[in-house]
Amino acid sequence: SSDLSASENMLPRTVLVIYGVALLLLSLVSLNRYVLVSFYRRNRSRWFNHPPQLGDDELPSVVVQLPIYNERYVVARLIRSAIELDYPRERLSIQLLDDSTDDTVELARSLVARYQALGYDIEHIHRTDRTGFKSGALANGLAHTSAEFIALFDADFVIPPHFLKAMLPYMRDQNVGIAQGRWGYLNEEYSVLTRATVIGLDAQFGIEQTGRAWGDLLLGFNGTGTLLRAQCIEEAGGWQHDTITEDLDLSYRAQLAGWRIAYVPSVVCPSELPADIHGLKAQQFRWTKGTQETAKKILPTLLRSNLSRWHKLQGALHLLSNSTYPVLLLVGIINPLVVVIAHHSHIRIAWPISAYFLFSLFGTYSYHAEAERAIHRDWLKRMWYFPAFLAQSIGLSVNNAKAALEAWLGIKSGFIRTPKYDLTKRGQRWQQLRYRSAFSWTVVAEAALAIYTILGIVYAIVTDEWGALPFLVLFASGYALVAGYSIHHGLARLTFARAPRAELAEPAEPITSEPIGAPALSILSER
Repeated sequence: SSDLSASENMLPRTVLVIYGVALLLLSLVSLNRYVLVSFYRRNRSRWFNHPPQLGDDELPSVVVQLPIYNERYVVARLIRSAIELDYPRERLSIQLLDDSTDDTVELARSLVARYQALGYDIEHIHRTDRTGFKSGALANGLAHTSAEFIALFDADFVIPPHFLKAMLPYMRDQNVGIAQGRWGYLNEEYSVLTRATVIGLDAQFGIEQTGRAWGDLLLGFNGTGTLLRAQCIEEAGGWQHDTITEDLDLSYRAQLAGWRIAYVPSVVCPSELPADIHGLKAQQFRWTKGTQETAKKILPTLLRSNLSRWHKLQGALHLLSNSTYPVLLLVGIINPLVVVIAHHSHIRIAWPISAYFLFSLFGTYSYHAEAERAIHRDWLKRMWYFPAFLAQSIGLSVNNAKAALEAWLGIKSGFIRTPKYDLTKRGQRWQQLRYRSAFSWTVVAEAALAIYTILGIVYAIVTDEWGALPFLVLFASGYALVAGYSIHHGLARLTFARAPRAELAEPAEPITSEPIGAPALSILSER
């Protein structure tokens, strides 16, 4: 009888210990954000401190590499923004690195031929073998150029006209091998989904990157909106494709080889956000899995390096940050169980947990509010979407936890692209367009967790465990939000599946050297 009683008590205690450890791990990662915020605040005057511009006779040879894969809706926009760079033609070349398998190939070939006829140095390099995916295309492009510097832009970006002249002065420092601009967004007002996504990305580019750069910590460049020194790529070991985040991989190999990365937040590179939740999930899955593949690859070298313990710790926290998703998912699963255990064991744990939750929430809010205030004049208005961002982050933990676990288990997957639709036109619907992300079956787990957590809320109300409600409501909202979006967007895809898909149209405007003129192309922050 006593053995049975001890066994019955052991399970609740084990659950509570696991829960406590999970909350502690999440807290440690959150606390490090204060470190980054402090570095940002101490150095924010550097936001608009730029080195002197290069004279015309100092401008080096630059190749602009544009890797694409089936981008019929945005390839014309991308090429045109490269053509309109404010840079001497004789020192600028453009490579369209095309791995496409659809009619993008013919459109790209046609556009390149027309610009070549106008005297631009632009080359269409088409691969039928996609070995290495993006990193393979970039390596192939490097074999076709002798330029000293490489500007890199993905298909969902529009290149600011003054990008090269704004970034090259940072390369005066011969130790700087990479210069990264800040991302902006062409379609952030498209939906609540895109608004919430921006809250998270602004924190990365407003605080995470500035804090790491200005705190002299290891950081990553973001694979696009980037200027790289060819010598840096070579000495770091070149583009490698054993992870699906070739940018973070090269970032760390370059820094461990002695190179520095300059982060330039005042240079804004507009991009297109995923409007479909399944596209967002694919993007998040790729980023999460790739960063943890990189962590698995780079951490042993990092820990054996001659860097200080502080730099090793910060590098490890950076590389392992996405491994918090399995922990966050575990917390979501245990939340209702803790309420049941607390009630049956007469443990008053709900209110302390809620107090912890509110404390952590304030820290997270401050981190993101600081980023919004750094970047946007209307930051208070934007923070109204902070609850949606929190809920979305929790809902995506199912998808992202799967990605992180696959990385650590060594389960390989291909490069899953995020469809781009040129969603800057009024009234455009992505559902009618050709490219569609695969339906993500994590929706089953998301919906189940939403129902499970709602039942936990009901139990908490019935048993007067009111202190548990803040935690439970947030997690239930997150799972329900992402599951609801997934089902809604999946049904929308089915609705339009038999409808005629929007066909490719050539740009209505003539191909000239006139500026695009979109306000989003400003290279300066809204501040």
